Amino acid sequence: MTRRTGFTVLAVIGAIAPYSAFAVFLSRSGFDMVRLVHEAFGSPGATFFALDVVVSACAVIYGAATDTRLTSWRWAPMVASVLIGPSCGLPMWQALRTPDVD
Repeated sequence: MTRRTGFTVLAVIGAIAPYSAFAVFLSRSGFDMVRLVHEAFGSPGATFFALDVVVSACAVIYGAATDTRLTSWRWAPMVASVLIGPSCGLPMWQALRTPDVD
């Protein structure tokens, strides 16, 4: 398996894993974003993880936006980080930066 393939697999896992948990939330609570935010910041531990994700997403967005190696697909990891999360955006960015030969 090449490094690019490995990063692509991690990006897919990074998209599926968070949304599988979000699907459980939606099935139990519906599309109640106020409750989601309340639960995400409901305790110091949850706040730690929520802020870690937000800061990580900002780092991926900034890194991809300023990456001189990426030209035409620069927007993809940024969109993935906002719509899915950095668990998808970061490995996607690395896959796009990694040469296809190992």
